[in-house]
Amino acid sequence: MANSTSSDNYAPKVGNAALRPGRVLAVVSLGYGMIVIDISIVNVAIPAIRSSLHASLATMQLVVDAYVIVLASLVLAGAAAVGRYGAVPMFRLGIAVFGVTSLLCGAAPDGAVLVAMRAAQGLGAVLLVPATLVMLSDTYKDPNDRAKAVAVWAMVAGSPVAFGPILGGALVAAVGWRSIFFVNVPVVLVTLWLSARHMPRSEGDKEDREDKEDKKKEPQDVPGQFLAIVFLGGVALALTEGRELGWTAPLPVVASVTALVAFAAFVVRQRTYAFPMIPSDLFRAPGFRGFVTVGLLLFTGYYGLVFSISVFLQQVHGYGPVATGLCFLPSALPITFMPLVAGRVNAGLGPLRVLVVATFLTLVGGLLLIVVGGDAPIGVGIGLTFIGLGFGLATVPQITLVMATAPQHRMAIASGLLSAARQSGTMIGVALIGGLQSGDNIAAPALAAVVAYLLMAVAAGLGGRRLPAHTA
Repeated sequence: MANSTSSDNYAPKVGNAALRPGRVLAVVSLGYGMIVIDISIVNVAIPAIRSSLHASLATMQLVVDAYVIVLASLVLAGAAAVGRYGAVPMFRLGIAVFGVTSLLCGAAPDGAVLVAMRAAQGLGAVLLVPATLVMLSDTYKDPNDRAKAVAVWAMVAGSPVAFGPILGGALVAAVGWRSIFFVNVPVVLVTLWLSARHMPRSEGDKEDREDKEDKKKEPQDVPGQFLAIVFLGGVALALTEGRELGWTAPLPVVASVTALVAFAAFVVRQRTYAFPMIPSDLFRAPGFRGFVTVGLLLFTGYYGLVFSISVFLQQVHGYGPVATGLCFLPSALPITFMPLVAGRVNAGLGPLRVLVVATFLTLVGGLLLIVVGGDAPIGVGIGLTFIGLGFGLATVPQITLVMATAPQHRMAIASGLLSAARQSGTMIGVALIGGLQSGDNIAAPALAAVVAYLLMAVAAGLGGRRLPAHTA
């Protein structure tokens, strides 16, 4: 396979100059980092926003959830748009939408407008998230170079866990809550300017462009996209509201039933329509389903524990928000920097072996939390350290294996499925594992996380059994 970082291989033109992969990576990381950090940065501003806008607690929950629900429910539709119209145009459109809606969020006069604009922010993220992985795949053809690029991308994705609340708190304290949205605007302008200078005007080589032209000629599976939106949106709504209102409340029940019906109709549609939203050759790709499932379970275990431990530290041990945040540094820092290690060892060990090591570390961390996790902060810190090491190490091989097993012309929808699985895992973990915390220890949520990690090991094993030898 050709190495796209070599001047002798594919190098699409940007104006009159050859594409420089490192600069594409920088632009992609800048845009994606802005999208990801907006998930965590808002949490620390909620008290200030509520006081300023005189909004209810339910409205503030929607300020946080609206962005996540839109991102989770529409990401497959966004991936379809990326596959049809190209990653670079959709990246730029997503950045522009995110910038405009960030400005409107910062200027929101009341809670209702802020909720609406947060949902609109999610529309920009829906296009940008799958576009970034497609651009990395198009730019870095060599698997080892791609793994190193994904490592940088994953480091950017993990950095908000450690630094998002710190940045948000500093902005709120120094300037006010509106600054957490206004700060996106100059970043958007810089990203758009850099993308005009350093991203290709035509994507891929001749074969890639022909695949995209063929994709445009295929009829859109609009009913399939609608059913996917209803299913993922129903799951997101049921999980987020069920946690707050109770699982038997009317809204979570209706959302759950709607999601099940939509899922059944979606499966029938995909099996009977000639041009389905999720092509059958993608699901038949050796190992693809297993490695997508790994991402879902990885996020389920970790973010379920984050929620549970946050409740445990504050309600049982009486820690304040700052002290609680510091207790998560043993996991947040490895999640931020371990992808760089994974990107370097990926070539020597192979992504599957790296994923096995990462899974073992998460299991060790979960077992330690069961045994000594009741002792805060030492016991919590020890367990979270191993889980953070495993999570940070797993991200790169998991994404690399998904991208390697997906057919090249299906990369957009593959990246959408990857993103949908990760977002869904976050919501499932918070809703199911987060609700297990009780008493003066965290054994129950830690045990649930261990079960998730064991299932992750099974999914990785099933995916690895079907993986071609050269990919493993």
